[in-house]
Amino acid sequence: MRPQEAISAADSACRQAKLDGNGRIVVYGNGPPMFEERARQMGLLKQFSGDRPPSGLYLEMQPIMSMTTPYDALDFEVLLRMRGADGVAIPPAKAIMAAETNGTISALDKWVMETTLTWISKNRSRLSRTRFVSVNVSAASLNDERFVKEVGVLFRRFRQVVPLLCIEITEGVALHDLANTRRLISSVQRLGAKVALDDFGAGYTSFPYLRDLPADALKIDGEFVKNISGSPANAAIAEAIIGLARNLGMQSIAEWVEDAPTLEILQTMGVDHVQGFAIAHPQAPEVILAATSTADFITDPLNPCDDWSANCGDFNGRRFPAILTLETRAYAWPITQLPFGRTPGEGKLSIAMGLACLYACVLSVA
Repeated sequence: MRPQEAISAADSACRQAKLDGNGRIVVYGNGPPMFEERARQMGLLKQFSGDRPPSGLYLEMQPIMSMTTPYDALDFEVLLRMRGADGVAIPPAKAIMAAETNGTISALDKWVMETTLTWISKNRSRLSRTRFVSVNVSAASLNDERFVKEVGVLFRRFRQVVPLLCIEITEGVALHDLANTRRLISSVQRLGAKVALDDFGAGYTSFPYLRDLPADALKIDGEFVKNISGSPANAAIAEAIIGLARNLGMQSIAEWVEDAPTLEILQTMGVDHVQGFAIAHPQAPEVILAATSTADFITDPLNPCDDWSANCGDFNGRRFPAILTLETRAYAWPITQLPFGRTPGEGKLSIAMGLACLYACVLSVA
């Protein structure tokens, strides 16, 4: 390996170790795979070296379900995506890291914000049930005065749809500079947008500071949600955050909701909104426009049974394969299995009752 290649490999290893965190050691050896990966990294860095974001960027949207009105709301989070010149998807984390490394993350955040506002404005008539659209903003952008001014201009330009925006700020960033965060939240809210503290519980988590941060929502860090059914500690922390949000007049949002037991527990805790693969994967914008509510995305992942047999069960008049167990990481359930009635007169099953019935169906054919 030539000296220049060795230095390049060491630099890449240091960056990866820093990205992985937790005192990890990363070793880059000599060989074609290493050099190919390094070439891809350098190519990506080059794409983000200009004043304008590179081509290949696009947006996807992940539905967020209201636990009280799942059939009446269509809320979602905007997610950045990128394809290379060969059409292959580039991991979002790598694209964001490249923009941060080159100091162009603010331009990328602005692109996301402007593209989102333009899309909402163009399709406002088809988003009548949308109450909020979440957009992430990086730490560097929040401390970039130019970015803040440019966003102010964008908000005034799209003032009719700004009230639908919910700006997500990570908890660690928010508490790092409390005074600046307070000013930012106030200015954003004056223009009509909402603010959510993202990844709450992952960083400094100083509850007293929340008295001075007039945020509209707390988004529970997914690490506390994804194993909530198997970790009493995670469950206790999640429930404390939900209660804290409620008592402070904020909405609570749980992310990384990936299975039925997690959804059941969160429902009993009184969480306001849930997001994750149990509800829906990220969707293309046109798919969002075709939906009438977040509940539209909850479908039977298995084909209904054609006839009654030992391999079938019944739930609310709809038959489905009995192998649809709670352990299945299904991305949805039949719409009739949801713990909510379509109308007040239908009678609403609790998630606990629904899951109990599902367990009974599975056990009856076991």
